Amino acid sequence: MGLSETIIAAIIGALATMGTAIFQLVRNSSPTDGRPKPKKSRMRSLFATIALMIGCLVGGYAWSALRAVSAKEELTATMQAEFTRQFTEFAAKQSQANTAGGAILAARNAGAGVAEALAHLPPCHISAQSADAGPVACNEAMAQPVTLCAAVPAGAQTGKVRVQARVPKSESPWLERDAGAPTLGSLHFGAATSEYPVSPEVRSVCLDVSNWSVEDTLAVRLSVEYGDANPASSALTASTPAAASL
Repeated sequence: MGLSETIIAAIIGALATMGTAIFQLVRNSSPTDGRPKPKKSRMRSLFATIALMIGCLVGGYAWSALRAVSAKEELTATMQAEFTRQFTEFAAKQSQANTAGGAILAARNAGAGVAEALAHLPPCHISAQSADAGPVACNEAMAQPVTLCAAVPAGAQTGKVRVQARVPKSESPWLERDAGAPTLGSLHFGAATSEYPVSPEVRSVCLDVSNWSVEDTLAVRLSVEYGDANPASSALTASTPAAASL
């Protein structure tokens, strides 16, 4: 099992402190003036050394755990910022296209289509543990959740949401999640999708996804079908100019 740099640094620091403490213990136990030291003095030195060793071990483990939590928070914040940046760029492009080709008609009659989002989820990070602790397994506290979002027109109605996954750079086919299923292999999903506006022309449809595999990076694809919010009204509006010209 690989060890992170913070855990290795903590182990090195603990070993160095233990070596110093043992050296001081041996030095204090040896007589300096030809007379043996009292037994109580030797016992106090031994207890002090043991307490120092335990303190070093606990402190090193606490420091490594703190660094792992900080790294997880930084990764989540970075991925969220990247998704926000991508949606902002998409919204700007959509706004320019609508301005050139008629923004009002596009907002009211978005048409039907499919919006997709793709992400690669790294394997679950497991902290170092002893070899006899049993099989290594990920849990909800260790997994790094990612919010996967697809951008759809603001005036469209959300339809079927599909989630597919496979190992990246492989020839294996995409595996599709059953409708409403909470898992797909080692992938775990949120209870439901959520939507929020990105711009006046675009809104996002999002789903929380986390990879519980301790070995594989997984590619996840979110597909959102959308259509007109009111097809009958859109058809009537489109036919009105033709009737007026007759």
